Amino acid sequence: MASRRRRGSGRHDPIPDRIYDRISTSRRPVLLALGSVSLLILCVLGVFGYQAVKAKDALQVAASEAKQLQAQVSVGDVDSAQGTLRRLQASTKAAQSHTDGPLWDLGGHAPLLGDSVAAVQTISRVLHDLSLAGLQPIVDAADSIDSRAFSPRDGRINIKAIADLAPAIITADRSLSASKKELAAVSADDVVGPLKAPVQDLKAKLATAQRAASSGATAAQIMPGMLGGSDSRSYLLVVQNNAEVRSTGGLPGAFAVVKAENGKIGLTDQGAGSDFGYFDKPAVKLTKDENNLYTTLMASFWSDTNFTPDFPRTGQIMRAMYKKRFDKTVDGVISVDPIALSYILKATGPVKLAKGGPLTSKNAVDVLLNRVYLKFPDDNTAQDAFFADAAARVFKAVASGKGEPQSVLTQMSKATEENRMLIWSHDPAEQKVLARTRIAGGLPSDSGSTPHVGVYLNDSTATKLEYYLKHKTTMHSESCTTDKVQTLSVTTVLTSTVPKGAKGLPKTILGPSSGAENGAMRLNVRIYAPYGGLVNEVSVDDELQTVLSAVHKKRNVTIVPVRLKPGQTVTIRTILLTGQHQPRNPVLSVTPTVSKTPNNLSIANACKR
Repeated sequence: MASRRRRGSGRHDPIPDRIYDRISTSRRPVLLALGSVSLLILCVLGVFGYQAVKAKDALQVAASEAKQLQAQVSVGDVDSAQGTLRRLQASTKAAQSHTDGPLWDLGGHAPLLGDSVAAVQTISRVLHDLSLAGLQPIVDAADSIDSRAFSPRDGRINIKAIADLAPAIITADRSLSASKKELAAVSADDVVGPLKAPVQDLKAKLATAQRAASSGATAAQIMPGMLGGSDSRSYLLVVQNNAEVRSTGGLPGAFAVVKAENGKIGLTDQGAGSDFGYFDKPAVKLTKDENNLYTTLMASFWSDTNFTPDFPRTGQIMRAMYKKRFDKTVDGVISVDPIALSYILKATGPVKLAKGGPLTSKNAVDVLLNRVYLKFPDDNTAQDAFFADAAARVFKAVASGKGEPQSVLTQMSKATEENRMLIWSHDPAEQKVLARTRIAGGLPSDSGSTPHVGVYLNDSTATKLEYYLKHKTTMHSESCTTDKVQTLSVTTVLTSTVPKGAKGLPKTILGPSSGAENGAMRLNVRIYAPYGGLVNEVSVDDELQTVLSAVHKKRNVTIVPVRLKPGQTVTIRTILLTGQHQPRNPVLSVTPTVSKTPNNLSIANACKR
C-alpha cells in the first residue's frame, strides 16, 4: 500500500500514517473546544458592545435632557421641567441598567478595559441617583427659582423669595457636591470606545451644575442678611484700574458706597482714591510677612492696598482706611474692574456718561483704561470723576433691572470666574461662607492634597502702561515622586505693545518715575509656591536668576523684577516643587490683567501617569 503523505510535504522524513491519523484524530476535540470558546467570546463581546452602545445613547439623551431642564428651571417653567426630569430619570436608569449585571462586573476586573468599565458603571449610577435625589427639589421649586429672584427690580431684590428658595438649593448643592466628589476618581481618559465622549460631556455638565448650585446655595444663605434683611448695610464699591496693575487686578481707583436695606439698594457717597491721601501710620497692623513682601505702603496708601493677592486682607485694610479718613463704617467691600463692567454692559446694554458718548461692552475697557487719560491728560480730578460716573451708571443700570436677568447673572459669573468681581464681608459668619467661593478672592494656604500656585504682578512705577501689557501664564506638571511631590513648570510671557518711543502718550500714562518717558514698564512678579513647596529655579529669557525670596501665609514666594521696553517680550520660566502628599491637580491663579484669560485653572497632575 502506498504511503500517505501530508499534502504539500516535501520532506524526506514523512510522518507514518498511523501516527498522523492519531494526531489528526486527537486534535479534533481540541479544535472544536477552541472554536466553541472563540464563539462564546465573540458572543460576549457582541453583547458587551451592544450594551455599551445602548449606554452611550442613553447618556447622550440624558445630556440633552439635562440641558433642556436647566433652561426650563431658569425661567420657572415647572410643568415642562417636571416632564423633562421624568425623562431624564428614565434615561439615566437606562444607562445604569445597560452597565449593570455580572457581565459588566466581570469586565470591571478585565485587563485593559477594567478601568473603562468601572468608570462607566460609576458615572451611570451616580447620574441616576442624582436625577432622583438632587434635581427633584430644584424642579419642585422651579416656579420661584427664576433667575429674577436673584436680580434687582427697580432698585430692590426680593430677599424673602431668596430665603424661601434656600432649602431646595442647599439640598441640590449637597447632592451635586457628593456626586462630583464620587466622580472625582473617574477620568475620561480611562474610558475607551463609544462611551468616552458622553462621559466627558456629562462630567463637564455636572461640574458646571455643581458650581451653579454652590453659588446659589451661598447666595441663598447670605444674601438676605447682606442685603439688609435684619438691619441696614453699607459697602465700599471699588473699581480696580488694570492700567496700573496690582496683584488682584489694578490699583483701587474710584469708589462709591452702596446702601442696602430690606433688599433695596442704592449709591450714596462717591469719591476717588486720591481722597484718602497718605496715612502717617498704617491703618492696620501688618504681619511680619506682609511688611517684608509689600512694605507699610500696603496699609498706608489706598492705591497699594491690593499689593497682596489676598483680597479679604485688602477688604480689611480698605474698611479701616475709610473709617480713619471719613469717620464712617462700612460692612464690607465689593470690587470690580473695567473688564467686568464690559461683561455686565453686554447684558444691560450701553449707558450714557455725563461727559462723553455711551459706554458699551465693546468700548468700556478702552475708554476707562486708556482714552480717559488722553481726554484729560493733565487733570487727575477729571479722570477720577469720569471713573466714578462710569461705575455709578453701570451700577444703577443693574440695580434698576435693566437687561435680561439670566444674562446679567451669566456675565457676573464670567467676571467672577476670572477673579474680576470680589466681595469681602466684615461679618465673620458671612465671610466664612464667602471664603468657600471664588468671589472671596482669598489666598489659599494649606489646601491639603491640592497644590496651589500663584503668579501676581505689581507695577512699581505708578504708570498706566499696563493697558498695553499682554500677559499669559501656563503651567504643566512634569513628574511625581513616590511621596507625591510634583514638579511643576510655570511659564509667564509678558509683552509690551507700547508704541515705539512712547509716541503720543501723555505724562499721566507714562508716570512720574525716571526713564518713564521712554514707555518702559517696571513690574514686580511674585511667584507663590504651593503650601509646603518651594521655588526650585527661575530663569528670565533662559538666563538663570538669583532672586529675592520671602514667605506669605506659610507659602514660599519668589520676587522677580522685570523691566519691559516698548515692543519687548520677556519670558519667565519657573520650576516649583509641591509639598509632600499633594497628588491632586495643581491649581494656577494669576493677576487678572487687560488680557481676558480664565483663572484658577486646574491642571492635569503627573501622579496619574
